Amino acid sequence: MKSQLGDKEKLGGNLSDDEKTTMDKAINEAIKWLEPKRDSVDSLELRAKKKALEDVVQPIISKVYQQSAGSGEKSADKDEL
Repeated sequence: MKSQLGDKEKLGGNLSDDEKTTMDKAINEAIKWLEPKRDSVDSLELRAKKKALEDVVQPIISKVYQQSAGSGEKSADKDEL
């Protein structure tokens, strides 16, 4: 997901600067949280953090997907979270 934000021909090219900033911040926070815990995090904590990240990025991706579908352009793949 993080690499797609910088890809101007795919997802990154269809996002506003504010949307990119919002998504990048949420992704970076999740990574920062996970890195020191990656060997000891329990599945409930991980699911909760994943849900929190999805709650931020999914509405943005859905909006881009809907706009792309409406204009006939190739849509961003929503499943690449």
